[in-house]
Amino acid sequence: MLTFLLSCDERREQQWEHMSWWAFTDADARSEKYRRFLVDGLTRSLVAAQARHMSARTGGMILWQILFDMVDRSRPVDRVLDGPTSEVWIEPWVRHLEQRGVRFHRRHEVTGIRCSDGRVSTVVLTAADGDGSTGGVVEITADHFVSAMPVERLDVLITPELKAAEPRLAGLKRLITRWMNGVIFFLDRDVPLAHGHALFVDSEWALTAISQKQFWPDVDLSARGDGTVRGILSVDVSDWYTPGRRTGKPAIQCTEREIREEVWGQILDHIDDGSLDRANIVDWFLDPAIGFPDPAVVTNAEPLLINTAGSLPDRPPAATAIPNLFLAADFVRTNTDLATMEAANEAARAAVNGILDADGSGAARCTIHPLHEPESLRPLRDLDAVRWRVERSLGAVFGAGRNATVDLARMLPDAVLGAARLFR
Repeated sequence: MLTFLLSCDERREQQWEHMSWWAFTDADARSEKYRRFLVDGLTRSLVAAQARHMSARTGGMILWQILFDMVDRSRPVDRVLDGPTSEVWIEPWVRHLEQRGVRFHRRHEVTGIRCSDGRVSTVVLTAADGDGSTGGVVEITADHFVSAMPVERLDVLITPELKAAEPRLAGLKRLITRWMNGVIFFLDRDVPLAHGHALFVDSEWALTAISQKQFWPDVDLSARGDGTVRGILSVDVSDWYTPGRRTGKPAIQCTEREIREEVWGQILDHIDDGSLDRANIVDWFLDPAIGFPDPAVVTNAEPLLINTAGSLPDRPPAATAIPNLFLAADFVRTNTDLATMEAANEAARAAVNGILDADGSGAARCTIHPLHEPESLRPLRDLDAVRWRVERSLGAVFGAGRNATVDLARMLPDAVLGAARLFR
C-alpha cells in the first residue's frame, strides 16, 4: 500500500492499471488467510470484483480512500440514507425535476440513437409492452443529449456512425460487468447487528449486510404492511459464481427459494449467537432485476461494472467527441474510478460542465473533486515520476526486461543521494 501511495500518476495509470490486484498484492506467495481477508475480501465484498481480475490501480486508490476516511473523524467512512431509497432520494428528486419542467417518458426504453454529420440527431423511444398510452414510438430531438444508461444498455445502441464520430465508444464492448444484487429480510424484531455495514468475509457468496431501522429515525415500520415488521436486514450478494455449502450450487444456478435459504444460512454461519432466527422472518424480497425465465436459467437486468486490469483506456470521458452527446454513468472515466453513485455523480457534473462549455455559458461550473492524498507526500511522488521516466527511457533504449529495467532505475535515486552525501 505504501508502494502505491508513493507512486506517481503515470506509474499508476501505465503500470498498476494493467496489473491485477491479485498480482499486485503478491497473493500467490502469501497465506490463505492473507488472500481471504486482504486480497479477495477487500474486493469482492465491496464491489463484486474478483481480485484476479480487478485493476490494482482501482484497488489501491479506493482502499487508500477508505483508510483515510477511517482515521479522519470529520469524514465518516460509512454513510447511509435515513429512510427507504425511493422515499428519501428518488421520489423527491423526480418531483424536483418535474417542477423544473422535466418531462419523463415512463415505461419506455431507448431503442435507437441516430447520428448524422458527426452529431446526434434523434433518440428513438419505444413504449414497453402492454402500455397503450403513447401509441408506440416517440422520437426526441434536442440541442444536447445526456446518456445516463449503464454500459451494457448503451453498448447495444452504439451504431457504426456513432463509433465513427467518437471512436472511444467502441471500447464499451470490452468493459466487464458482474452481478451484485440484494436480498431483504423483514423481521418481526429489530436486530441492529452493527452500526454500519457488516462484511461476511468467509461467506461463499461474498455477503455484506446492513440493519436499516437504526438509521431510519422517522420511519414507523409498524404503520406499514400488516404492522408486524420491526426490523429490515438488507443483504448484498456479491459472488454469484461460487457454490454455496448448502445447495452446492452458485447463486446464478439457484431458484428463488434456494437463494433465500443459502443467504440466510451463510449469515447464520457468522452470527450464531441466537440473535437471528428463521422464525423471526416475516417475509423476504429478492431484487426484481433477478429473473427466472425458466428453472435452469437466471438472468440479471442490472449487472455492475467491474474495473478489470487494463480497462481504463476503454472508458470514455463525460464529454465525448460528438459535440452534443455527453455521458453520465459509473463507467465514465472519473476520479472516483469505481462503480458507485459517487462515480455516477462525478460523471454527471462533468457532463453538465461539458454542456456549459459547448454553449459557451458563463455560468459557474460544477466542482470536480479530486481524491484525497496527503500533500506532504507529493515530493516523494514527484521523485517517483522521475524514476518512472528513467525506467521507460532505459527500457526503450536497451530493450531490457521489465524487472531489470525497474531494478536499475530504483538504484539511481540511491546513487544520487549517495553522491550528494559524499560531496557534502
